Amino acid sequence: MPLSPSSKVAIVGGGISGIISALELERNGFSPVIFEKSDRLGGRLKTDFYEDIPLDHGFQVLLTHYPELKRYLDFAALDLHYFRPAALVFESASKHHEIGDAFRDRSLLWPTLKTDIASFSDKLKLLRQQRRIGRLSVAQIFESADRRPTKTVLQEKYSSRFIEQFFTPFYGGIFLDKNLGVSNTHFEFVFHMFANGFAAIPKRGIESVVTQLTSRLKSTEIKLDVSMSVEDLQSDFDGVIKAHADTTDRQWFGTEVFYFICPDTANPLLSKLSNTIGLFPHADSVNTIHALRGSKSTLISASVVGVSTGASANLEQAVRSEITDRTGLALGSLAGHYRIEKALPAFAQMRPHLVAATHQNGVFESGDHLLYPSLNAAMTSGREVVNQLVLQ
Repeated sequence: MPLSPSSKVAIVGGGISGIISALELERNGFSPVIFEKSDRLGGRLKTDFYEDIPLDHGFQVLLTHYPELKRYLDFAALDLHYFRPAALVFESASKHHEIGDAFRDRSLLWPTLKTDIASFSDKLKLLRQQRRIGRLSVAQIFESADRRPTKTVLQEKYSSRFIEQFFTPFYGGIFLDKNLGVSNTHFEFVFHMFANGFAAIPKRGIESVVTQLTSRLKSTEIKLDVSMSVEDLQSDFDGVIKAHADTTDRQWFGTEVFYFICPDTANPLLSKLSNTIGLFPHADSVNTIHALRGSKSTLISASVVGVSTGASANLEQAVRSEITDRTGLALGSLAGHYRIEKALPAFAQMRPHLVAATHQNGVFESGDHLLYPSLNAAMTSGREVVNQLVLQ
């Protein structure tokens, strides 16, 4: 039977899905308790600082067209830094290309037309695909029967050069899988978000999303540095939400992110990289880079798909060399390095919503691992699991 507001509800896991569950429980009159094993809420959304420059643990952006972000976040209060709908492709030390959506940024028209990483046919097909997928609803995308790997579908449409130079580093960086083995449904879902919105990062880092959400919690008790299992809590609570994934029974994709001080602050390339993501196709280590400007310093953020099995010093040197060789930028000392072995759960098939509750003894599950890897899915699951708990 449904739980009443006087029921005791525990949330195991203080990531985004757990926080959203707490907000929704409060909205329904509950006063839940969050048990988080680390020293802060937010899960994978964490930020440190070098001077006044945010160092996100993993390069994480907000896609502004995500429905759940619109539902829960105040974009203006986050003071978002928007990226141009474009990419800089660093093919070699002497050659880089700019390609992007000229319909939203007219300055991209000429460089997109002249670049040779895509044929005229590629560009025409991309335009058609953007219009088609952009006009679909999210429900229509999920209803698609095409569950083939993204790379298989791309190979039927585009030249191998365009796939290798653009799609592999750009979407491989999003999915943390350069083989582009995610389903075409997942690809079209993300493509739809880029076609209708923008990529952005909060100027105070991705953890400011957590700060904004938790500031709205009024009757939730938060217990940090407490490792509790669901079984530990069942006897004391009327309902338990398990808001985290079991990390041992599924495949995960990882990433490493480096932040380097860049003393070459007068280099005009930094202005472009402050607003545009740089792609490194056919790279041994680096996948994407961008620049972060502070009041005193400028940093280059470099993301690596996967985690190294060797010494981190070796990977750091490889990343340094690759950035300098391809961009000409001189790099100073290391400002930060994060290794995230379990950054995104791997999926064979996406689900837009939680399946009907199959709880036992008042235990419910939430988390993006139940739907698809994204902030949007984490929020969706946190909201929907409360509906299941309240309406069971």
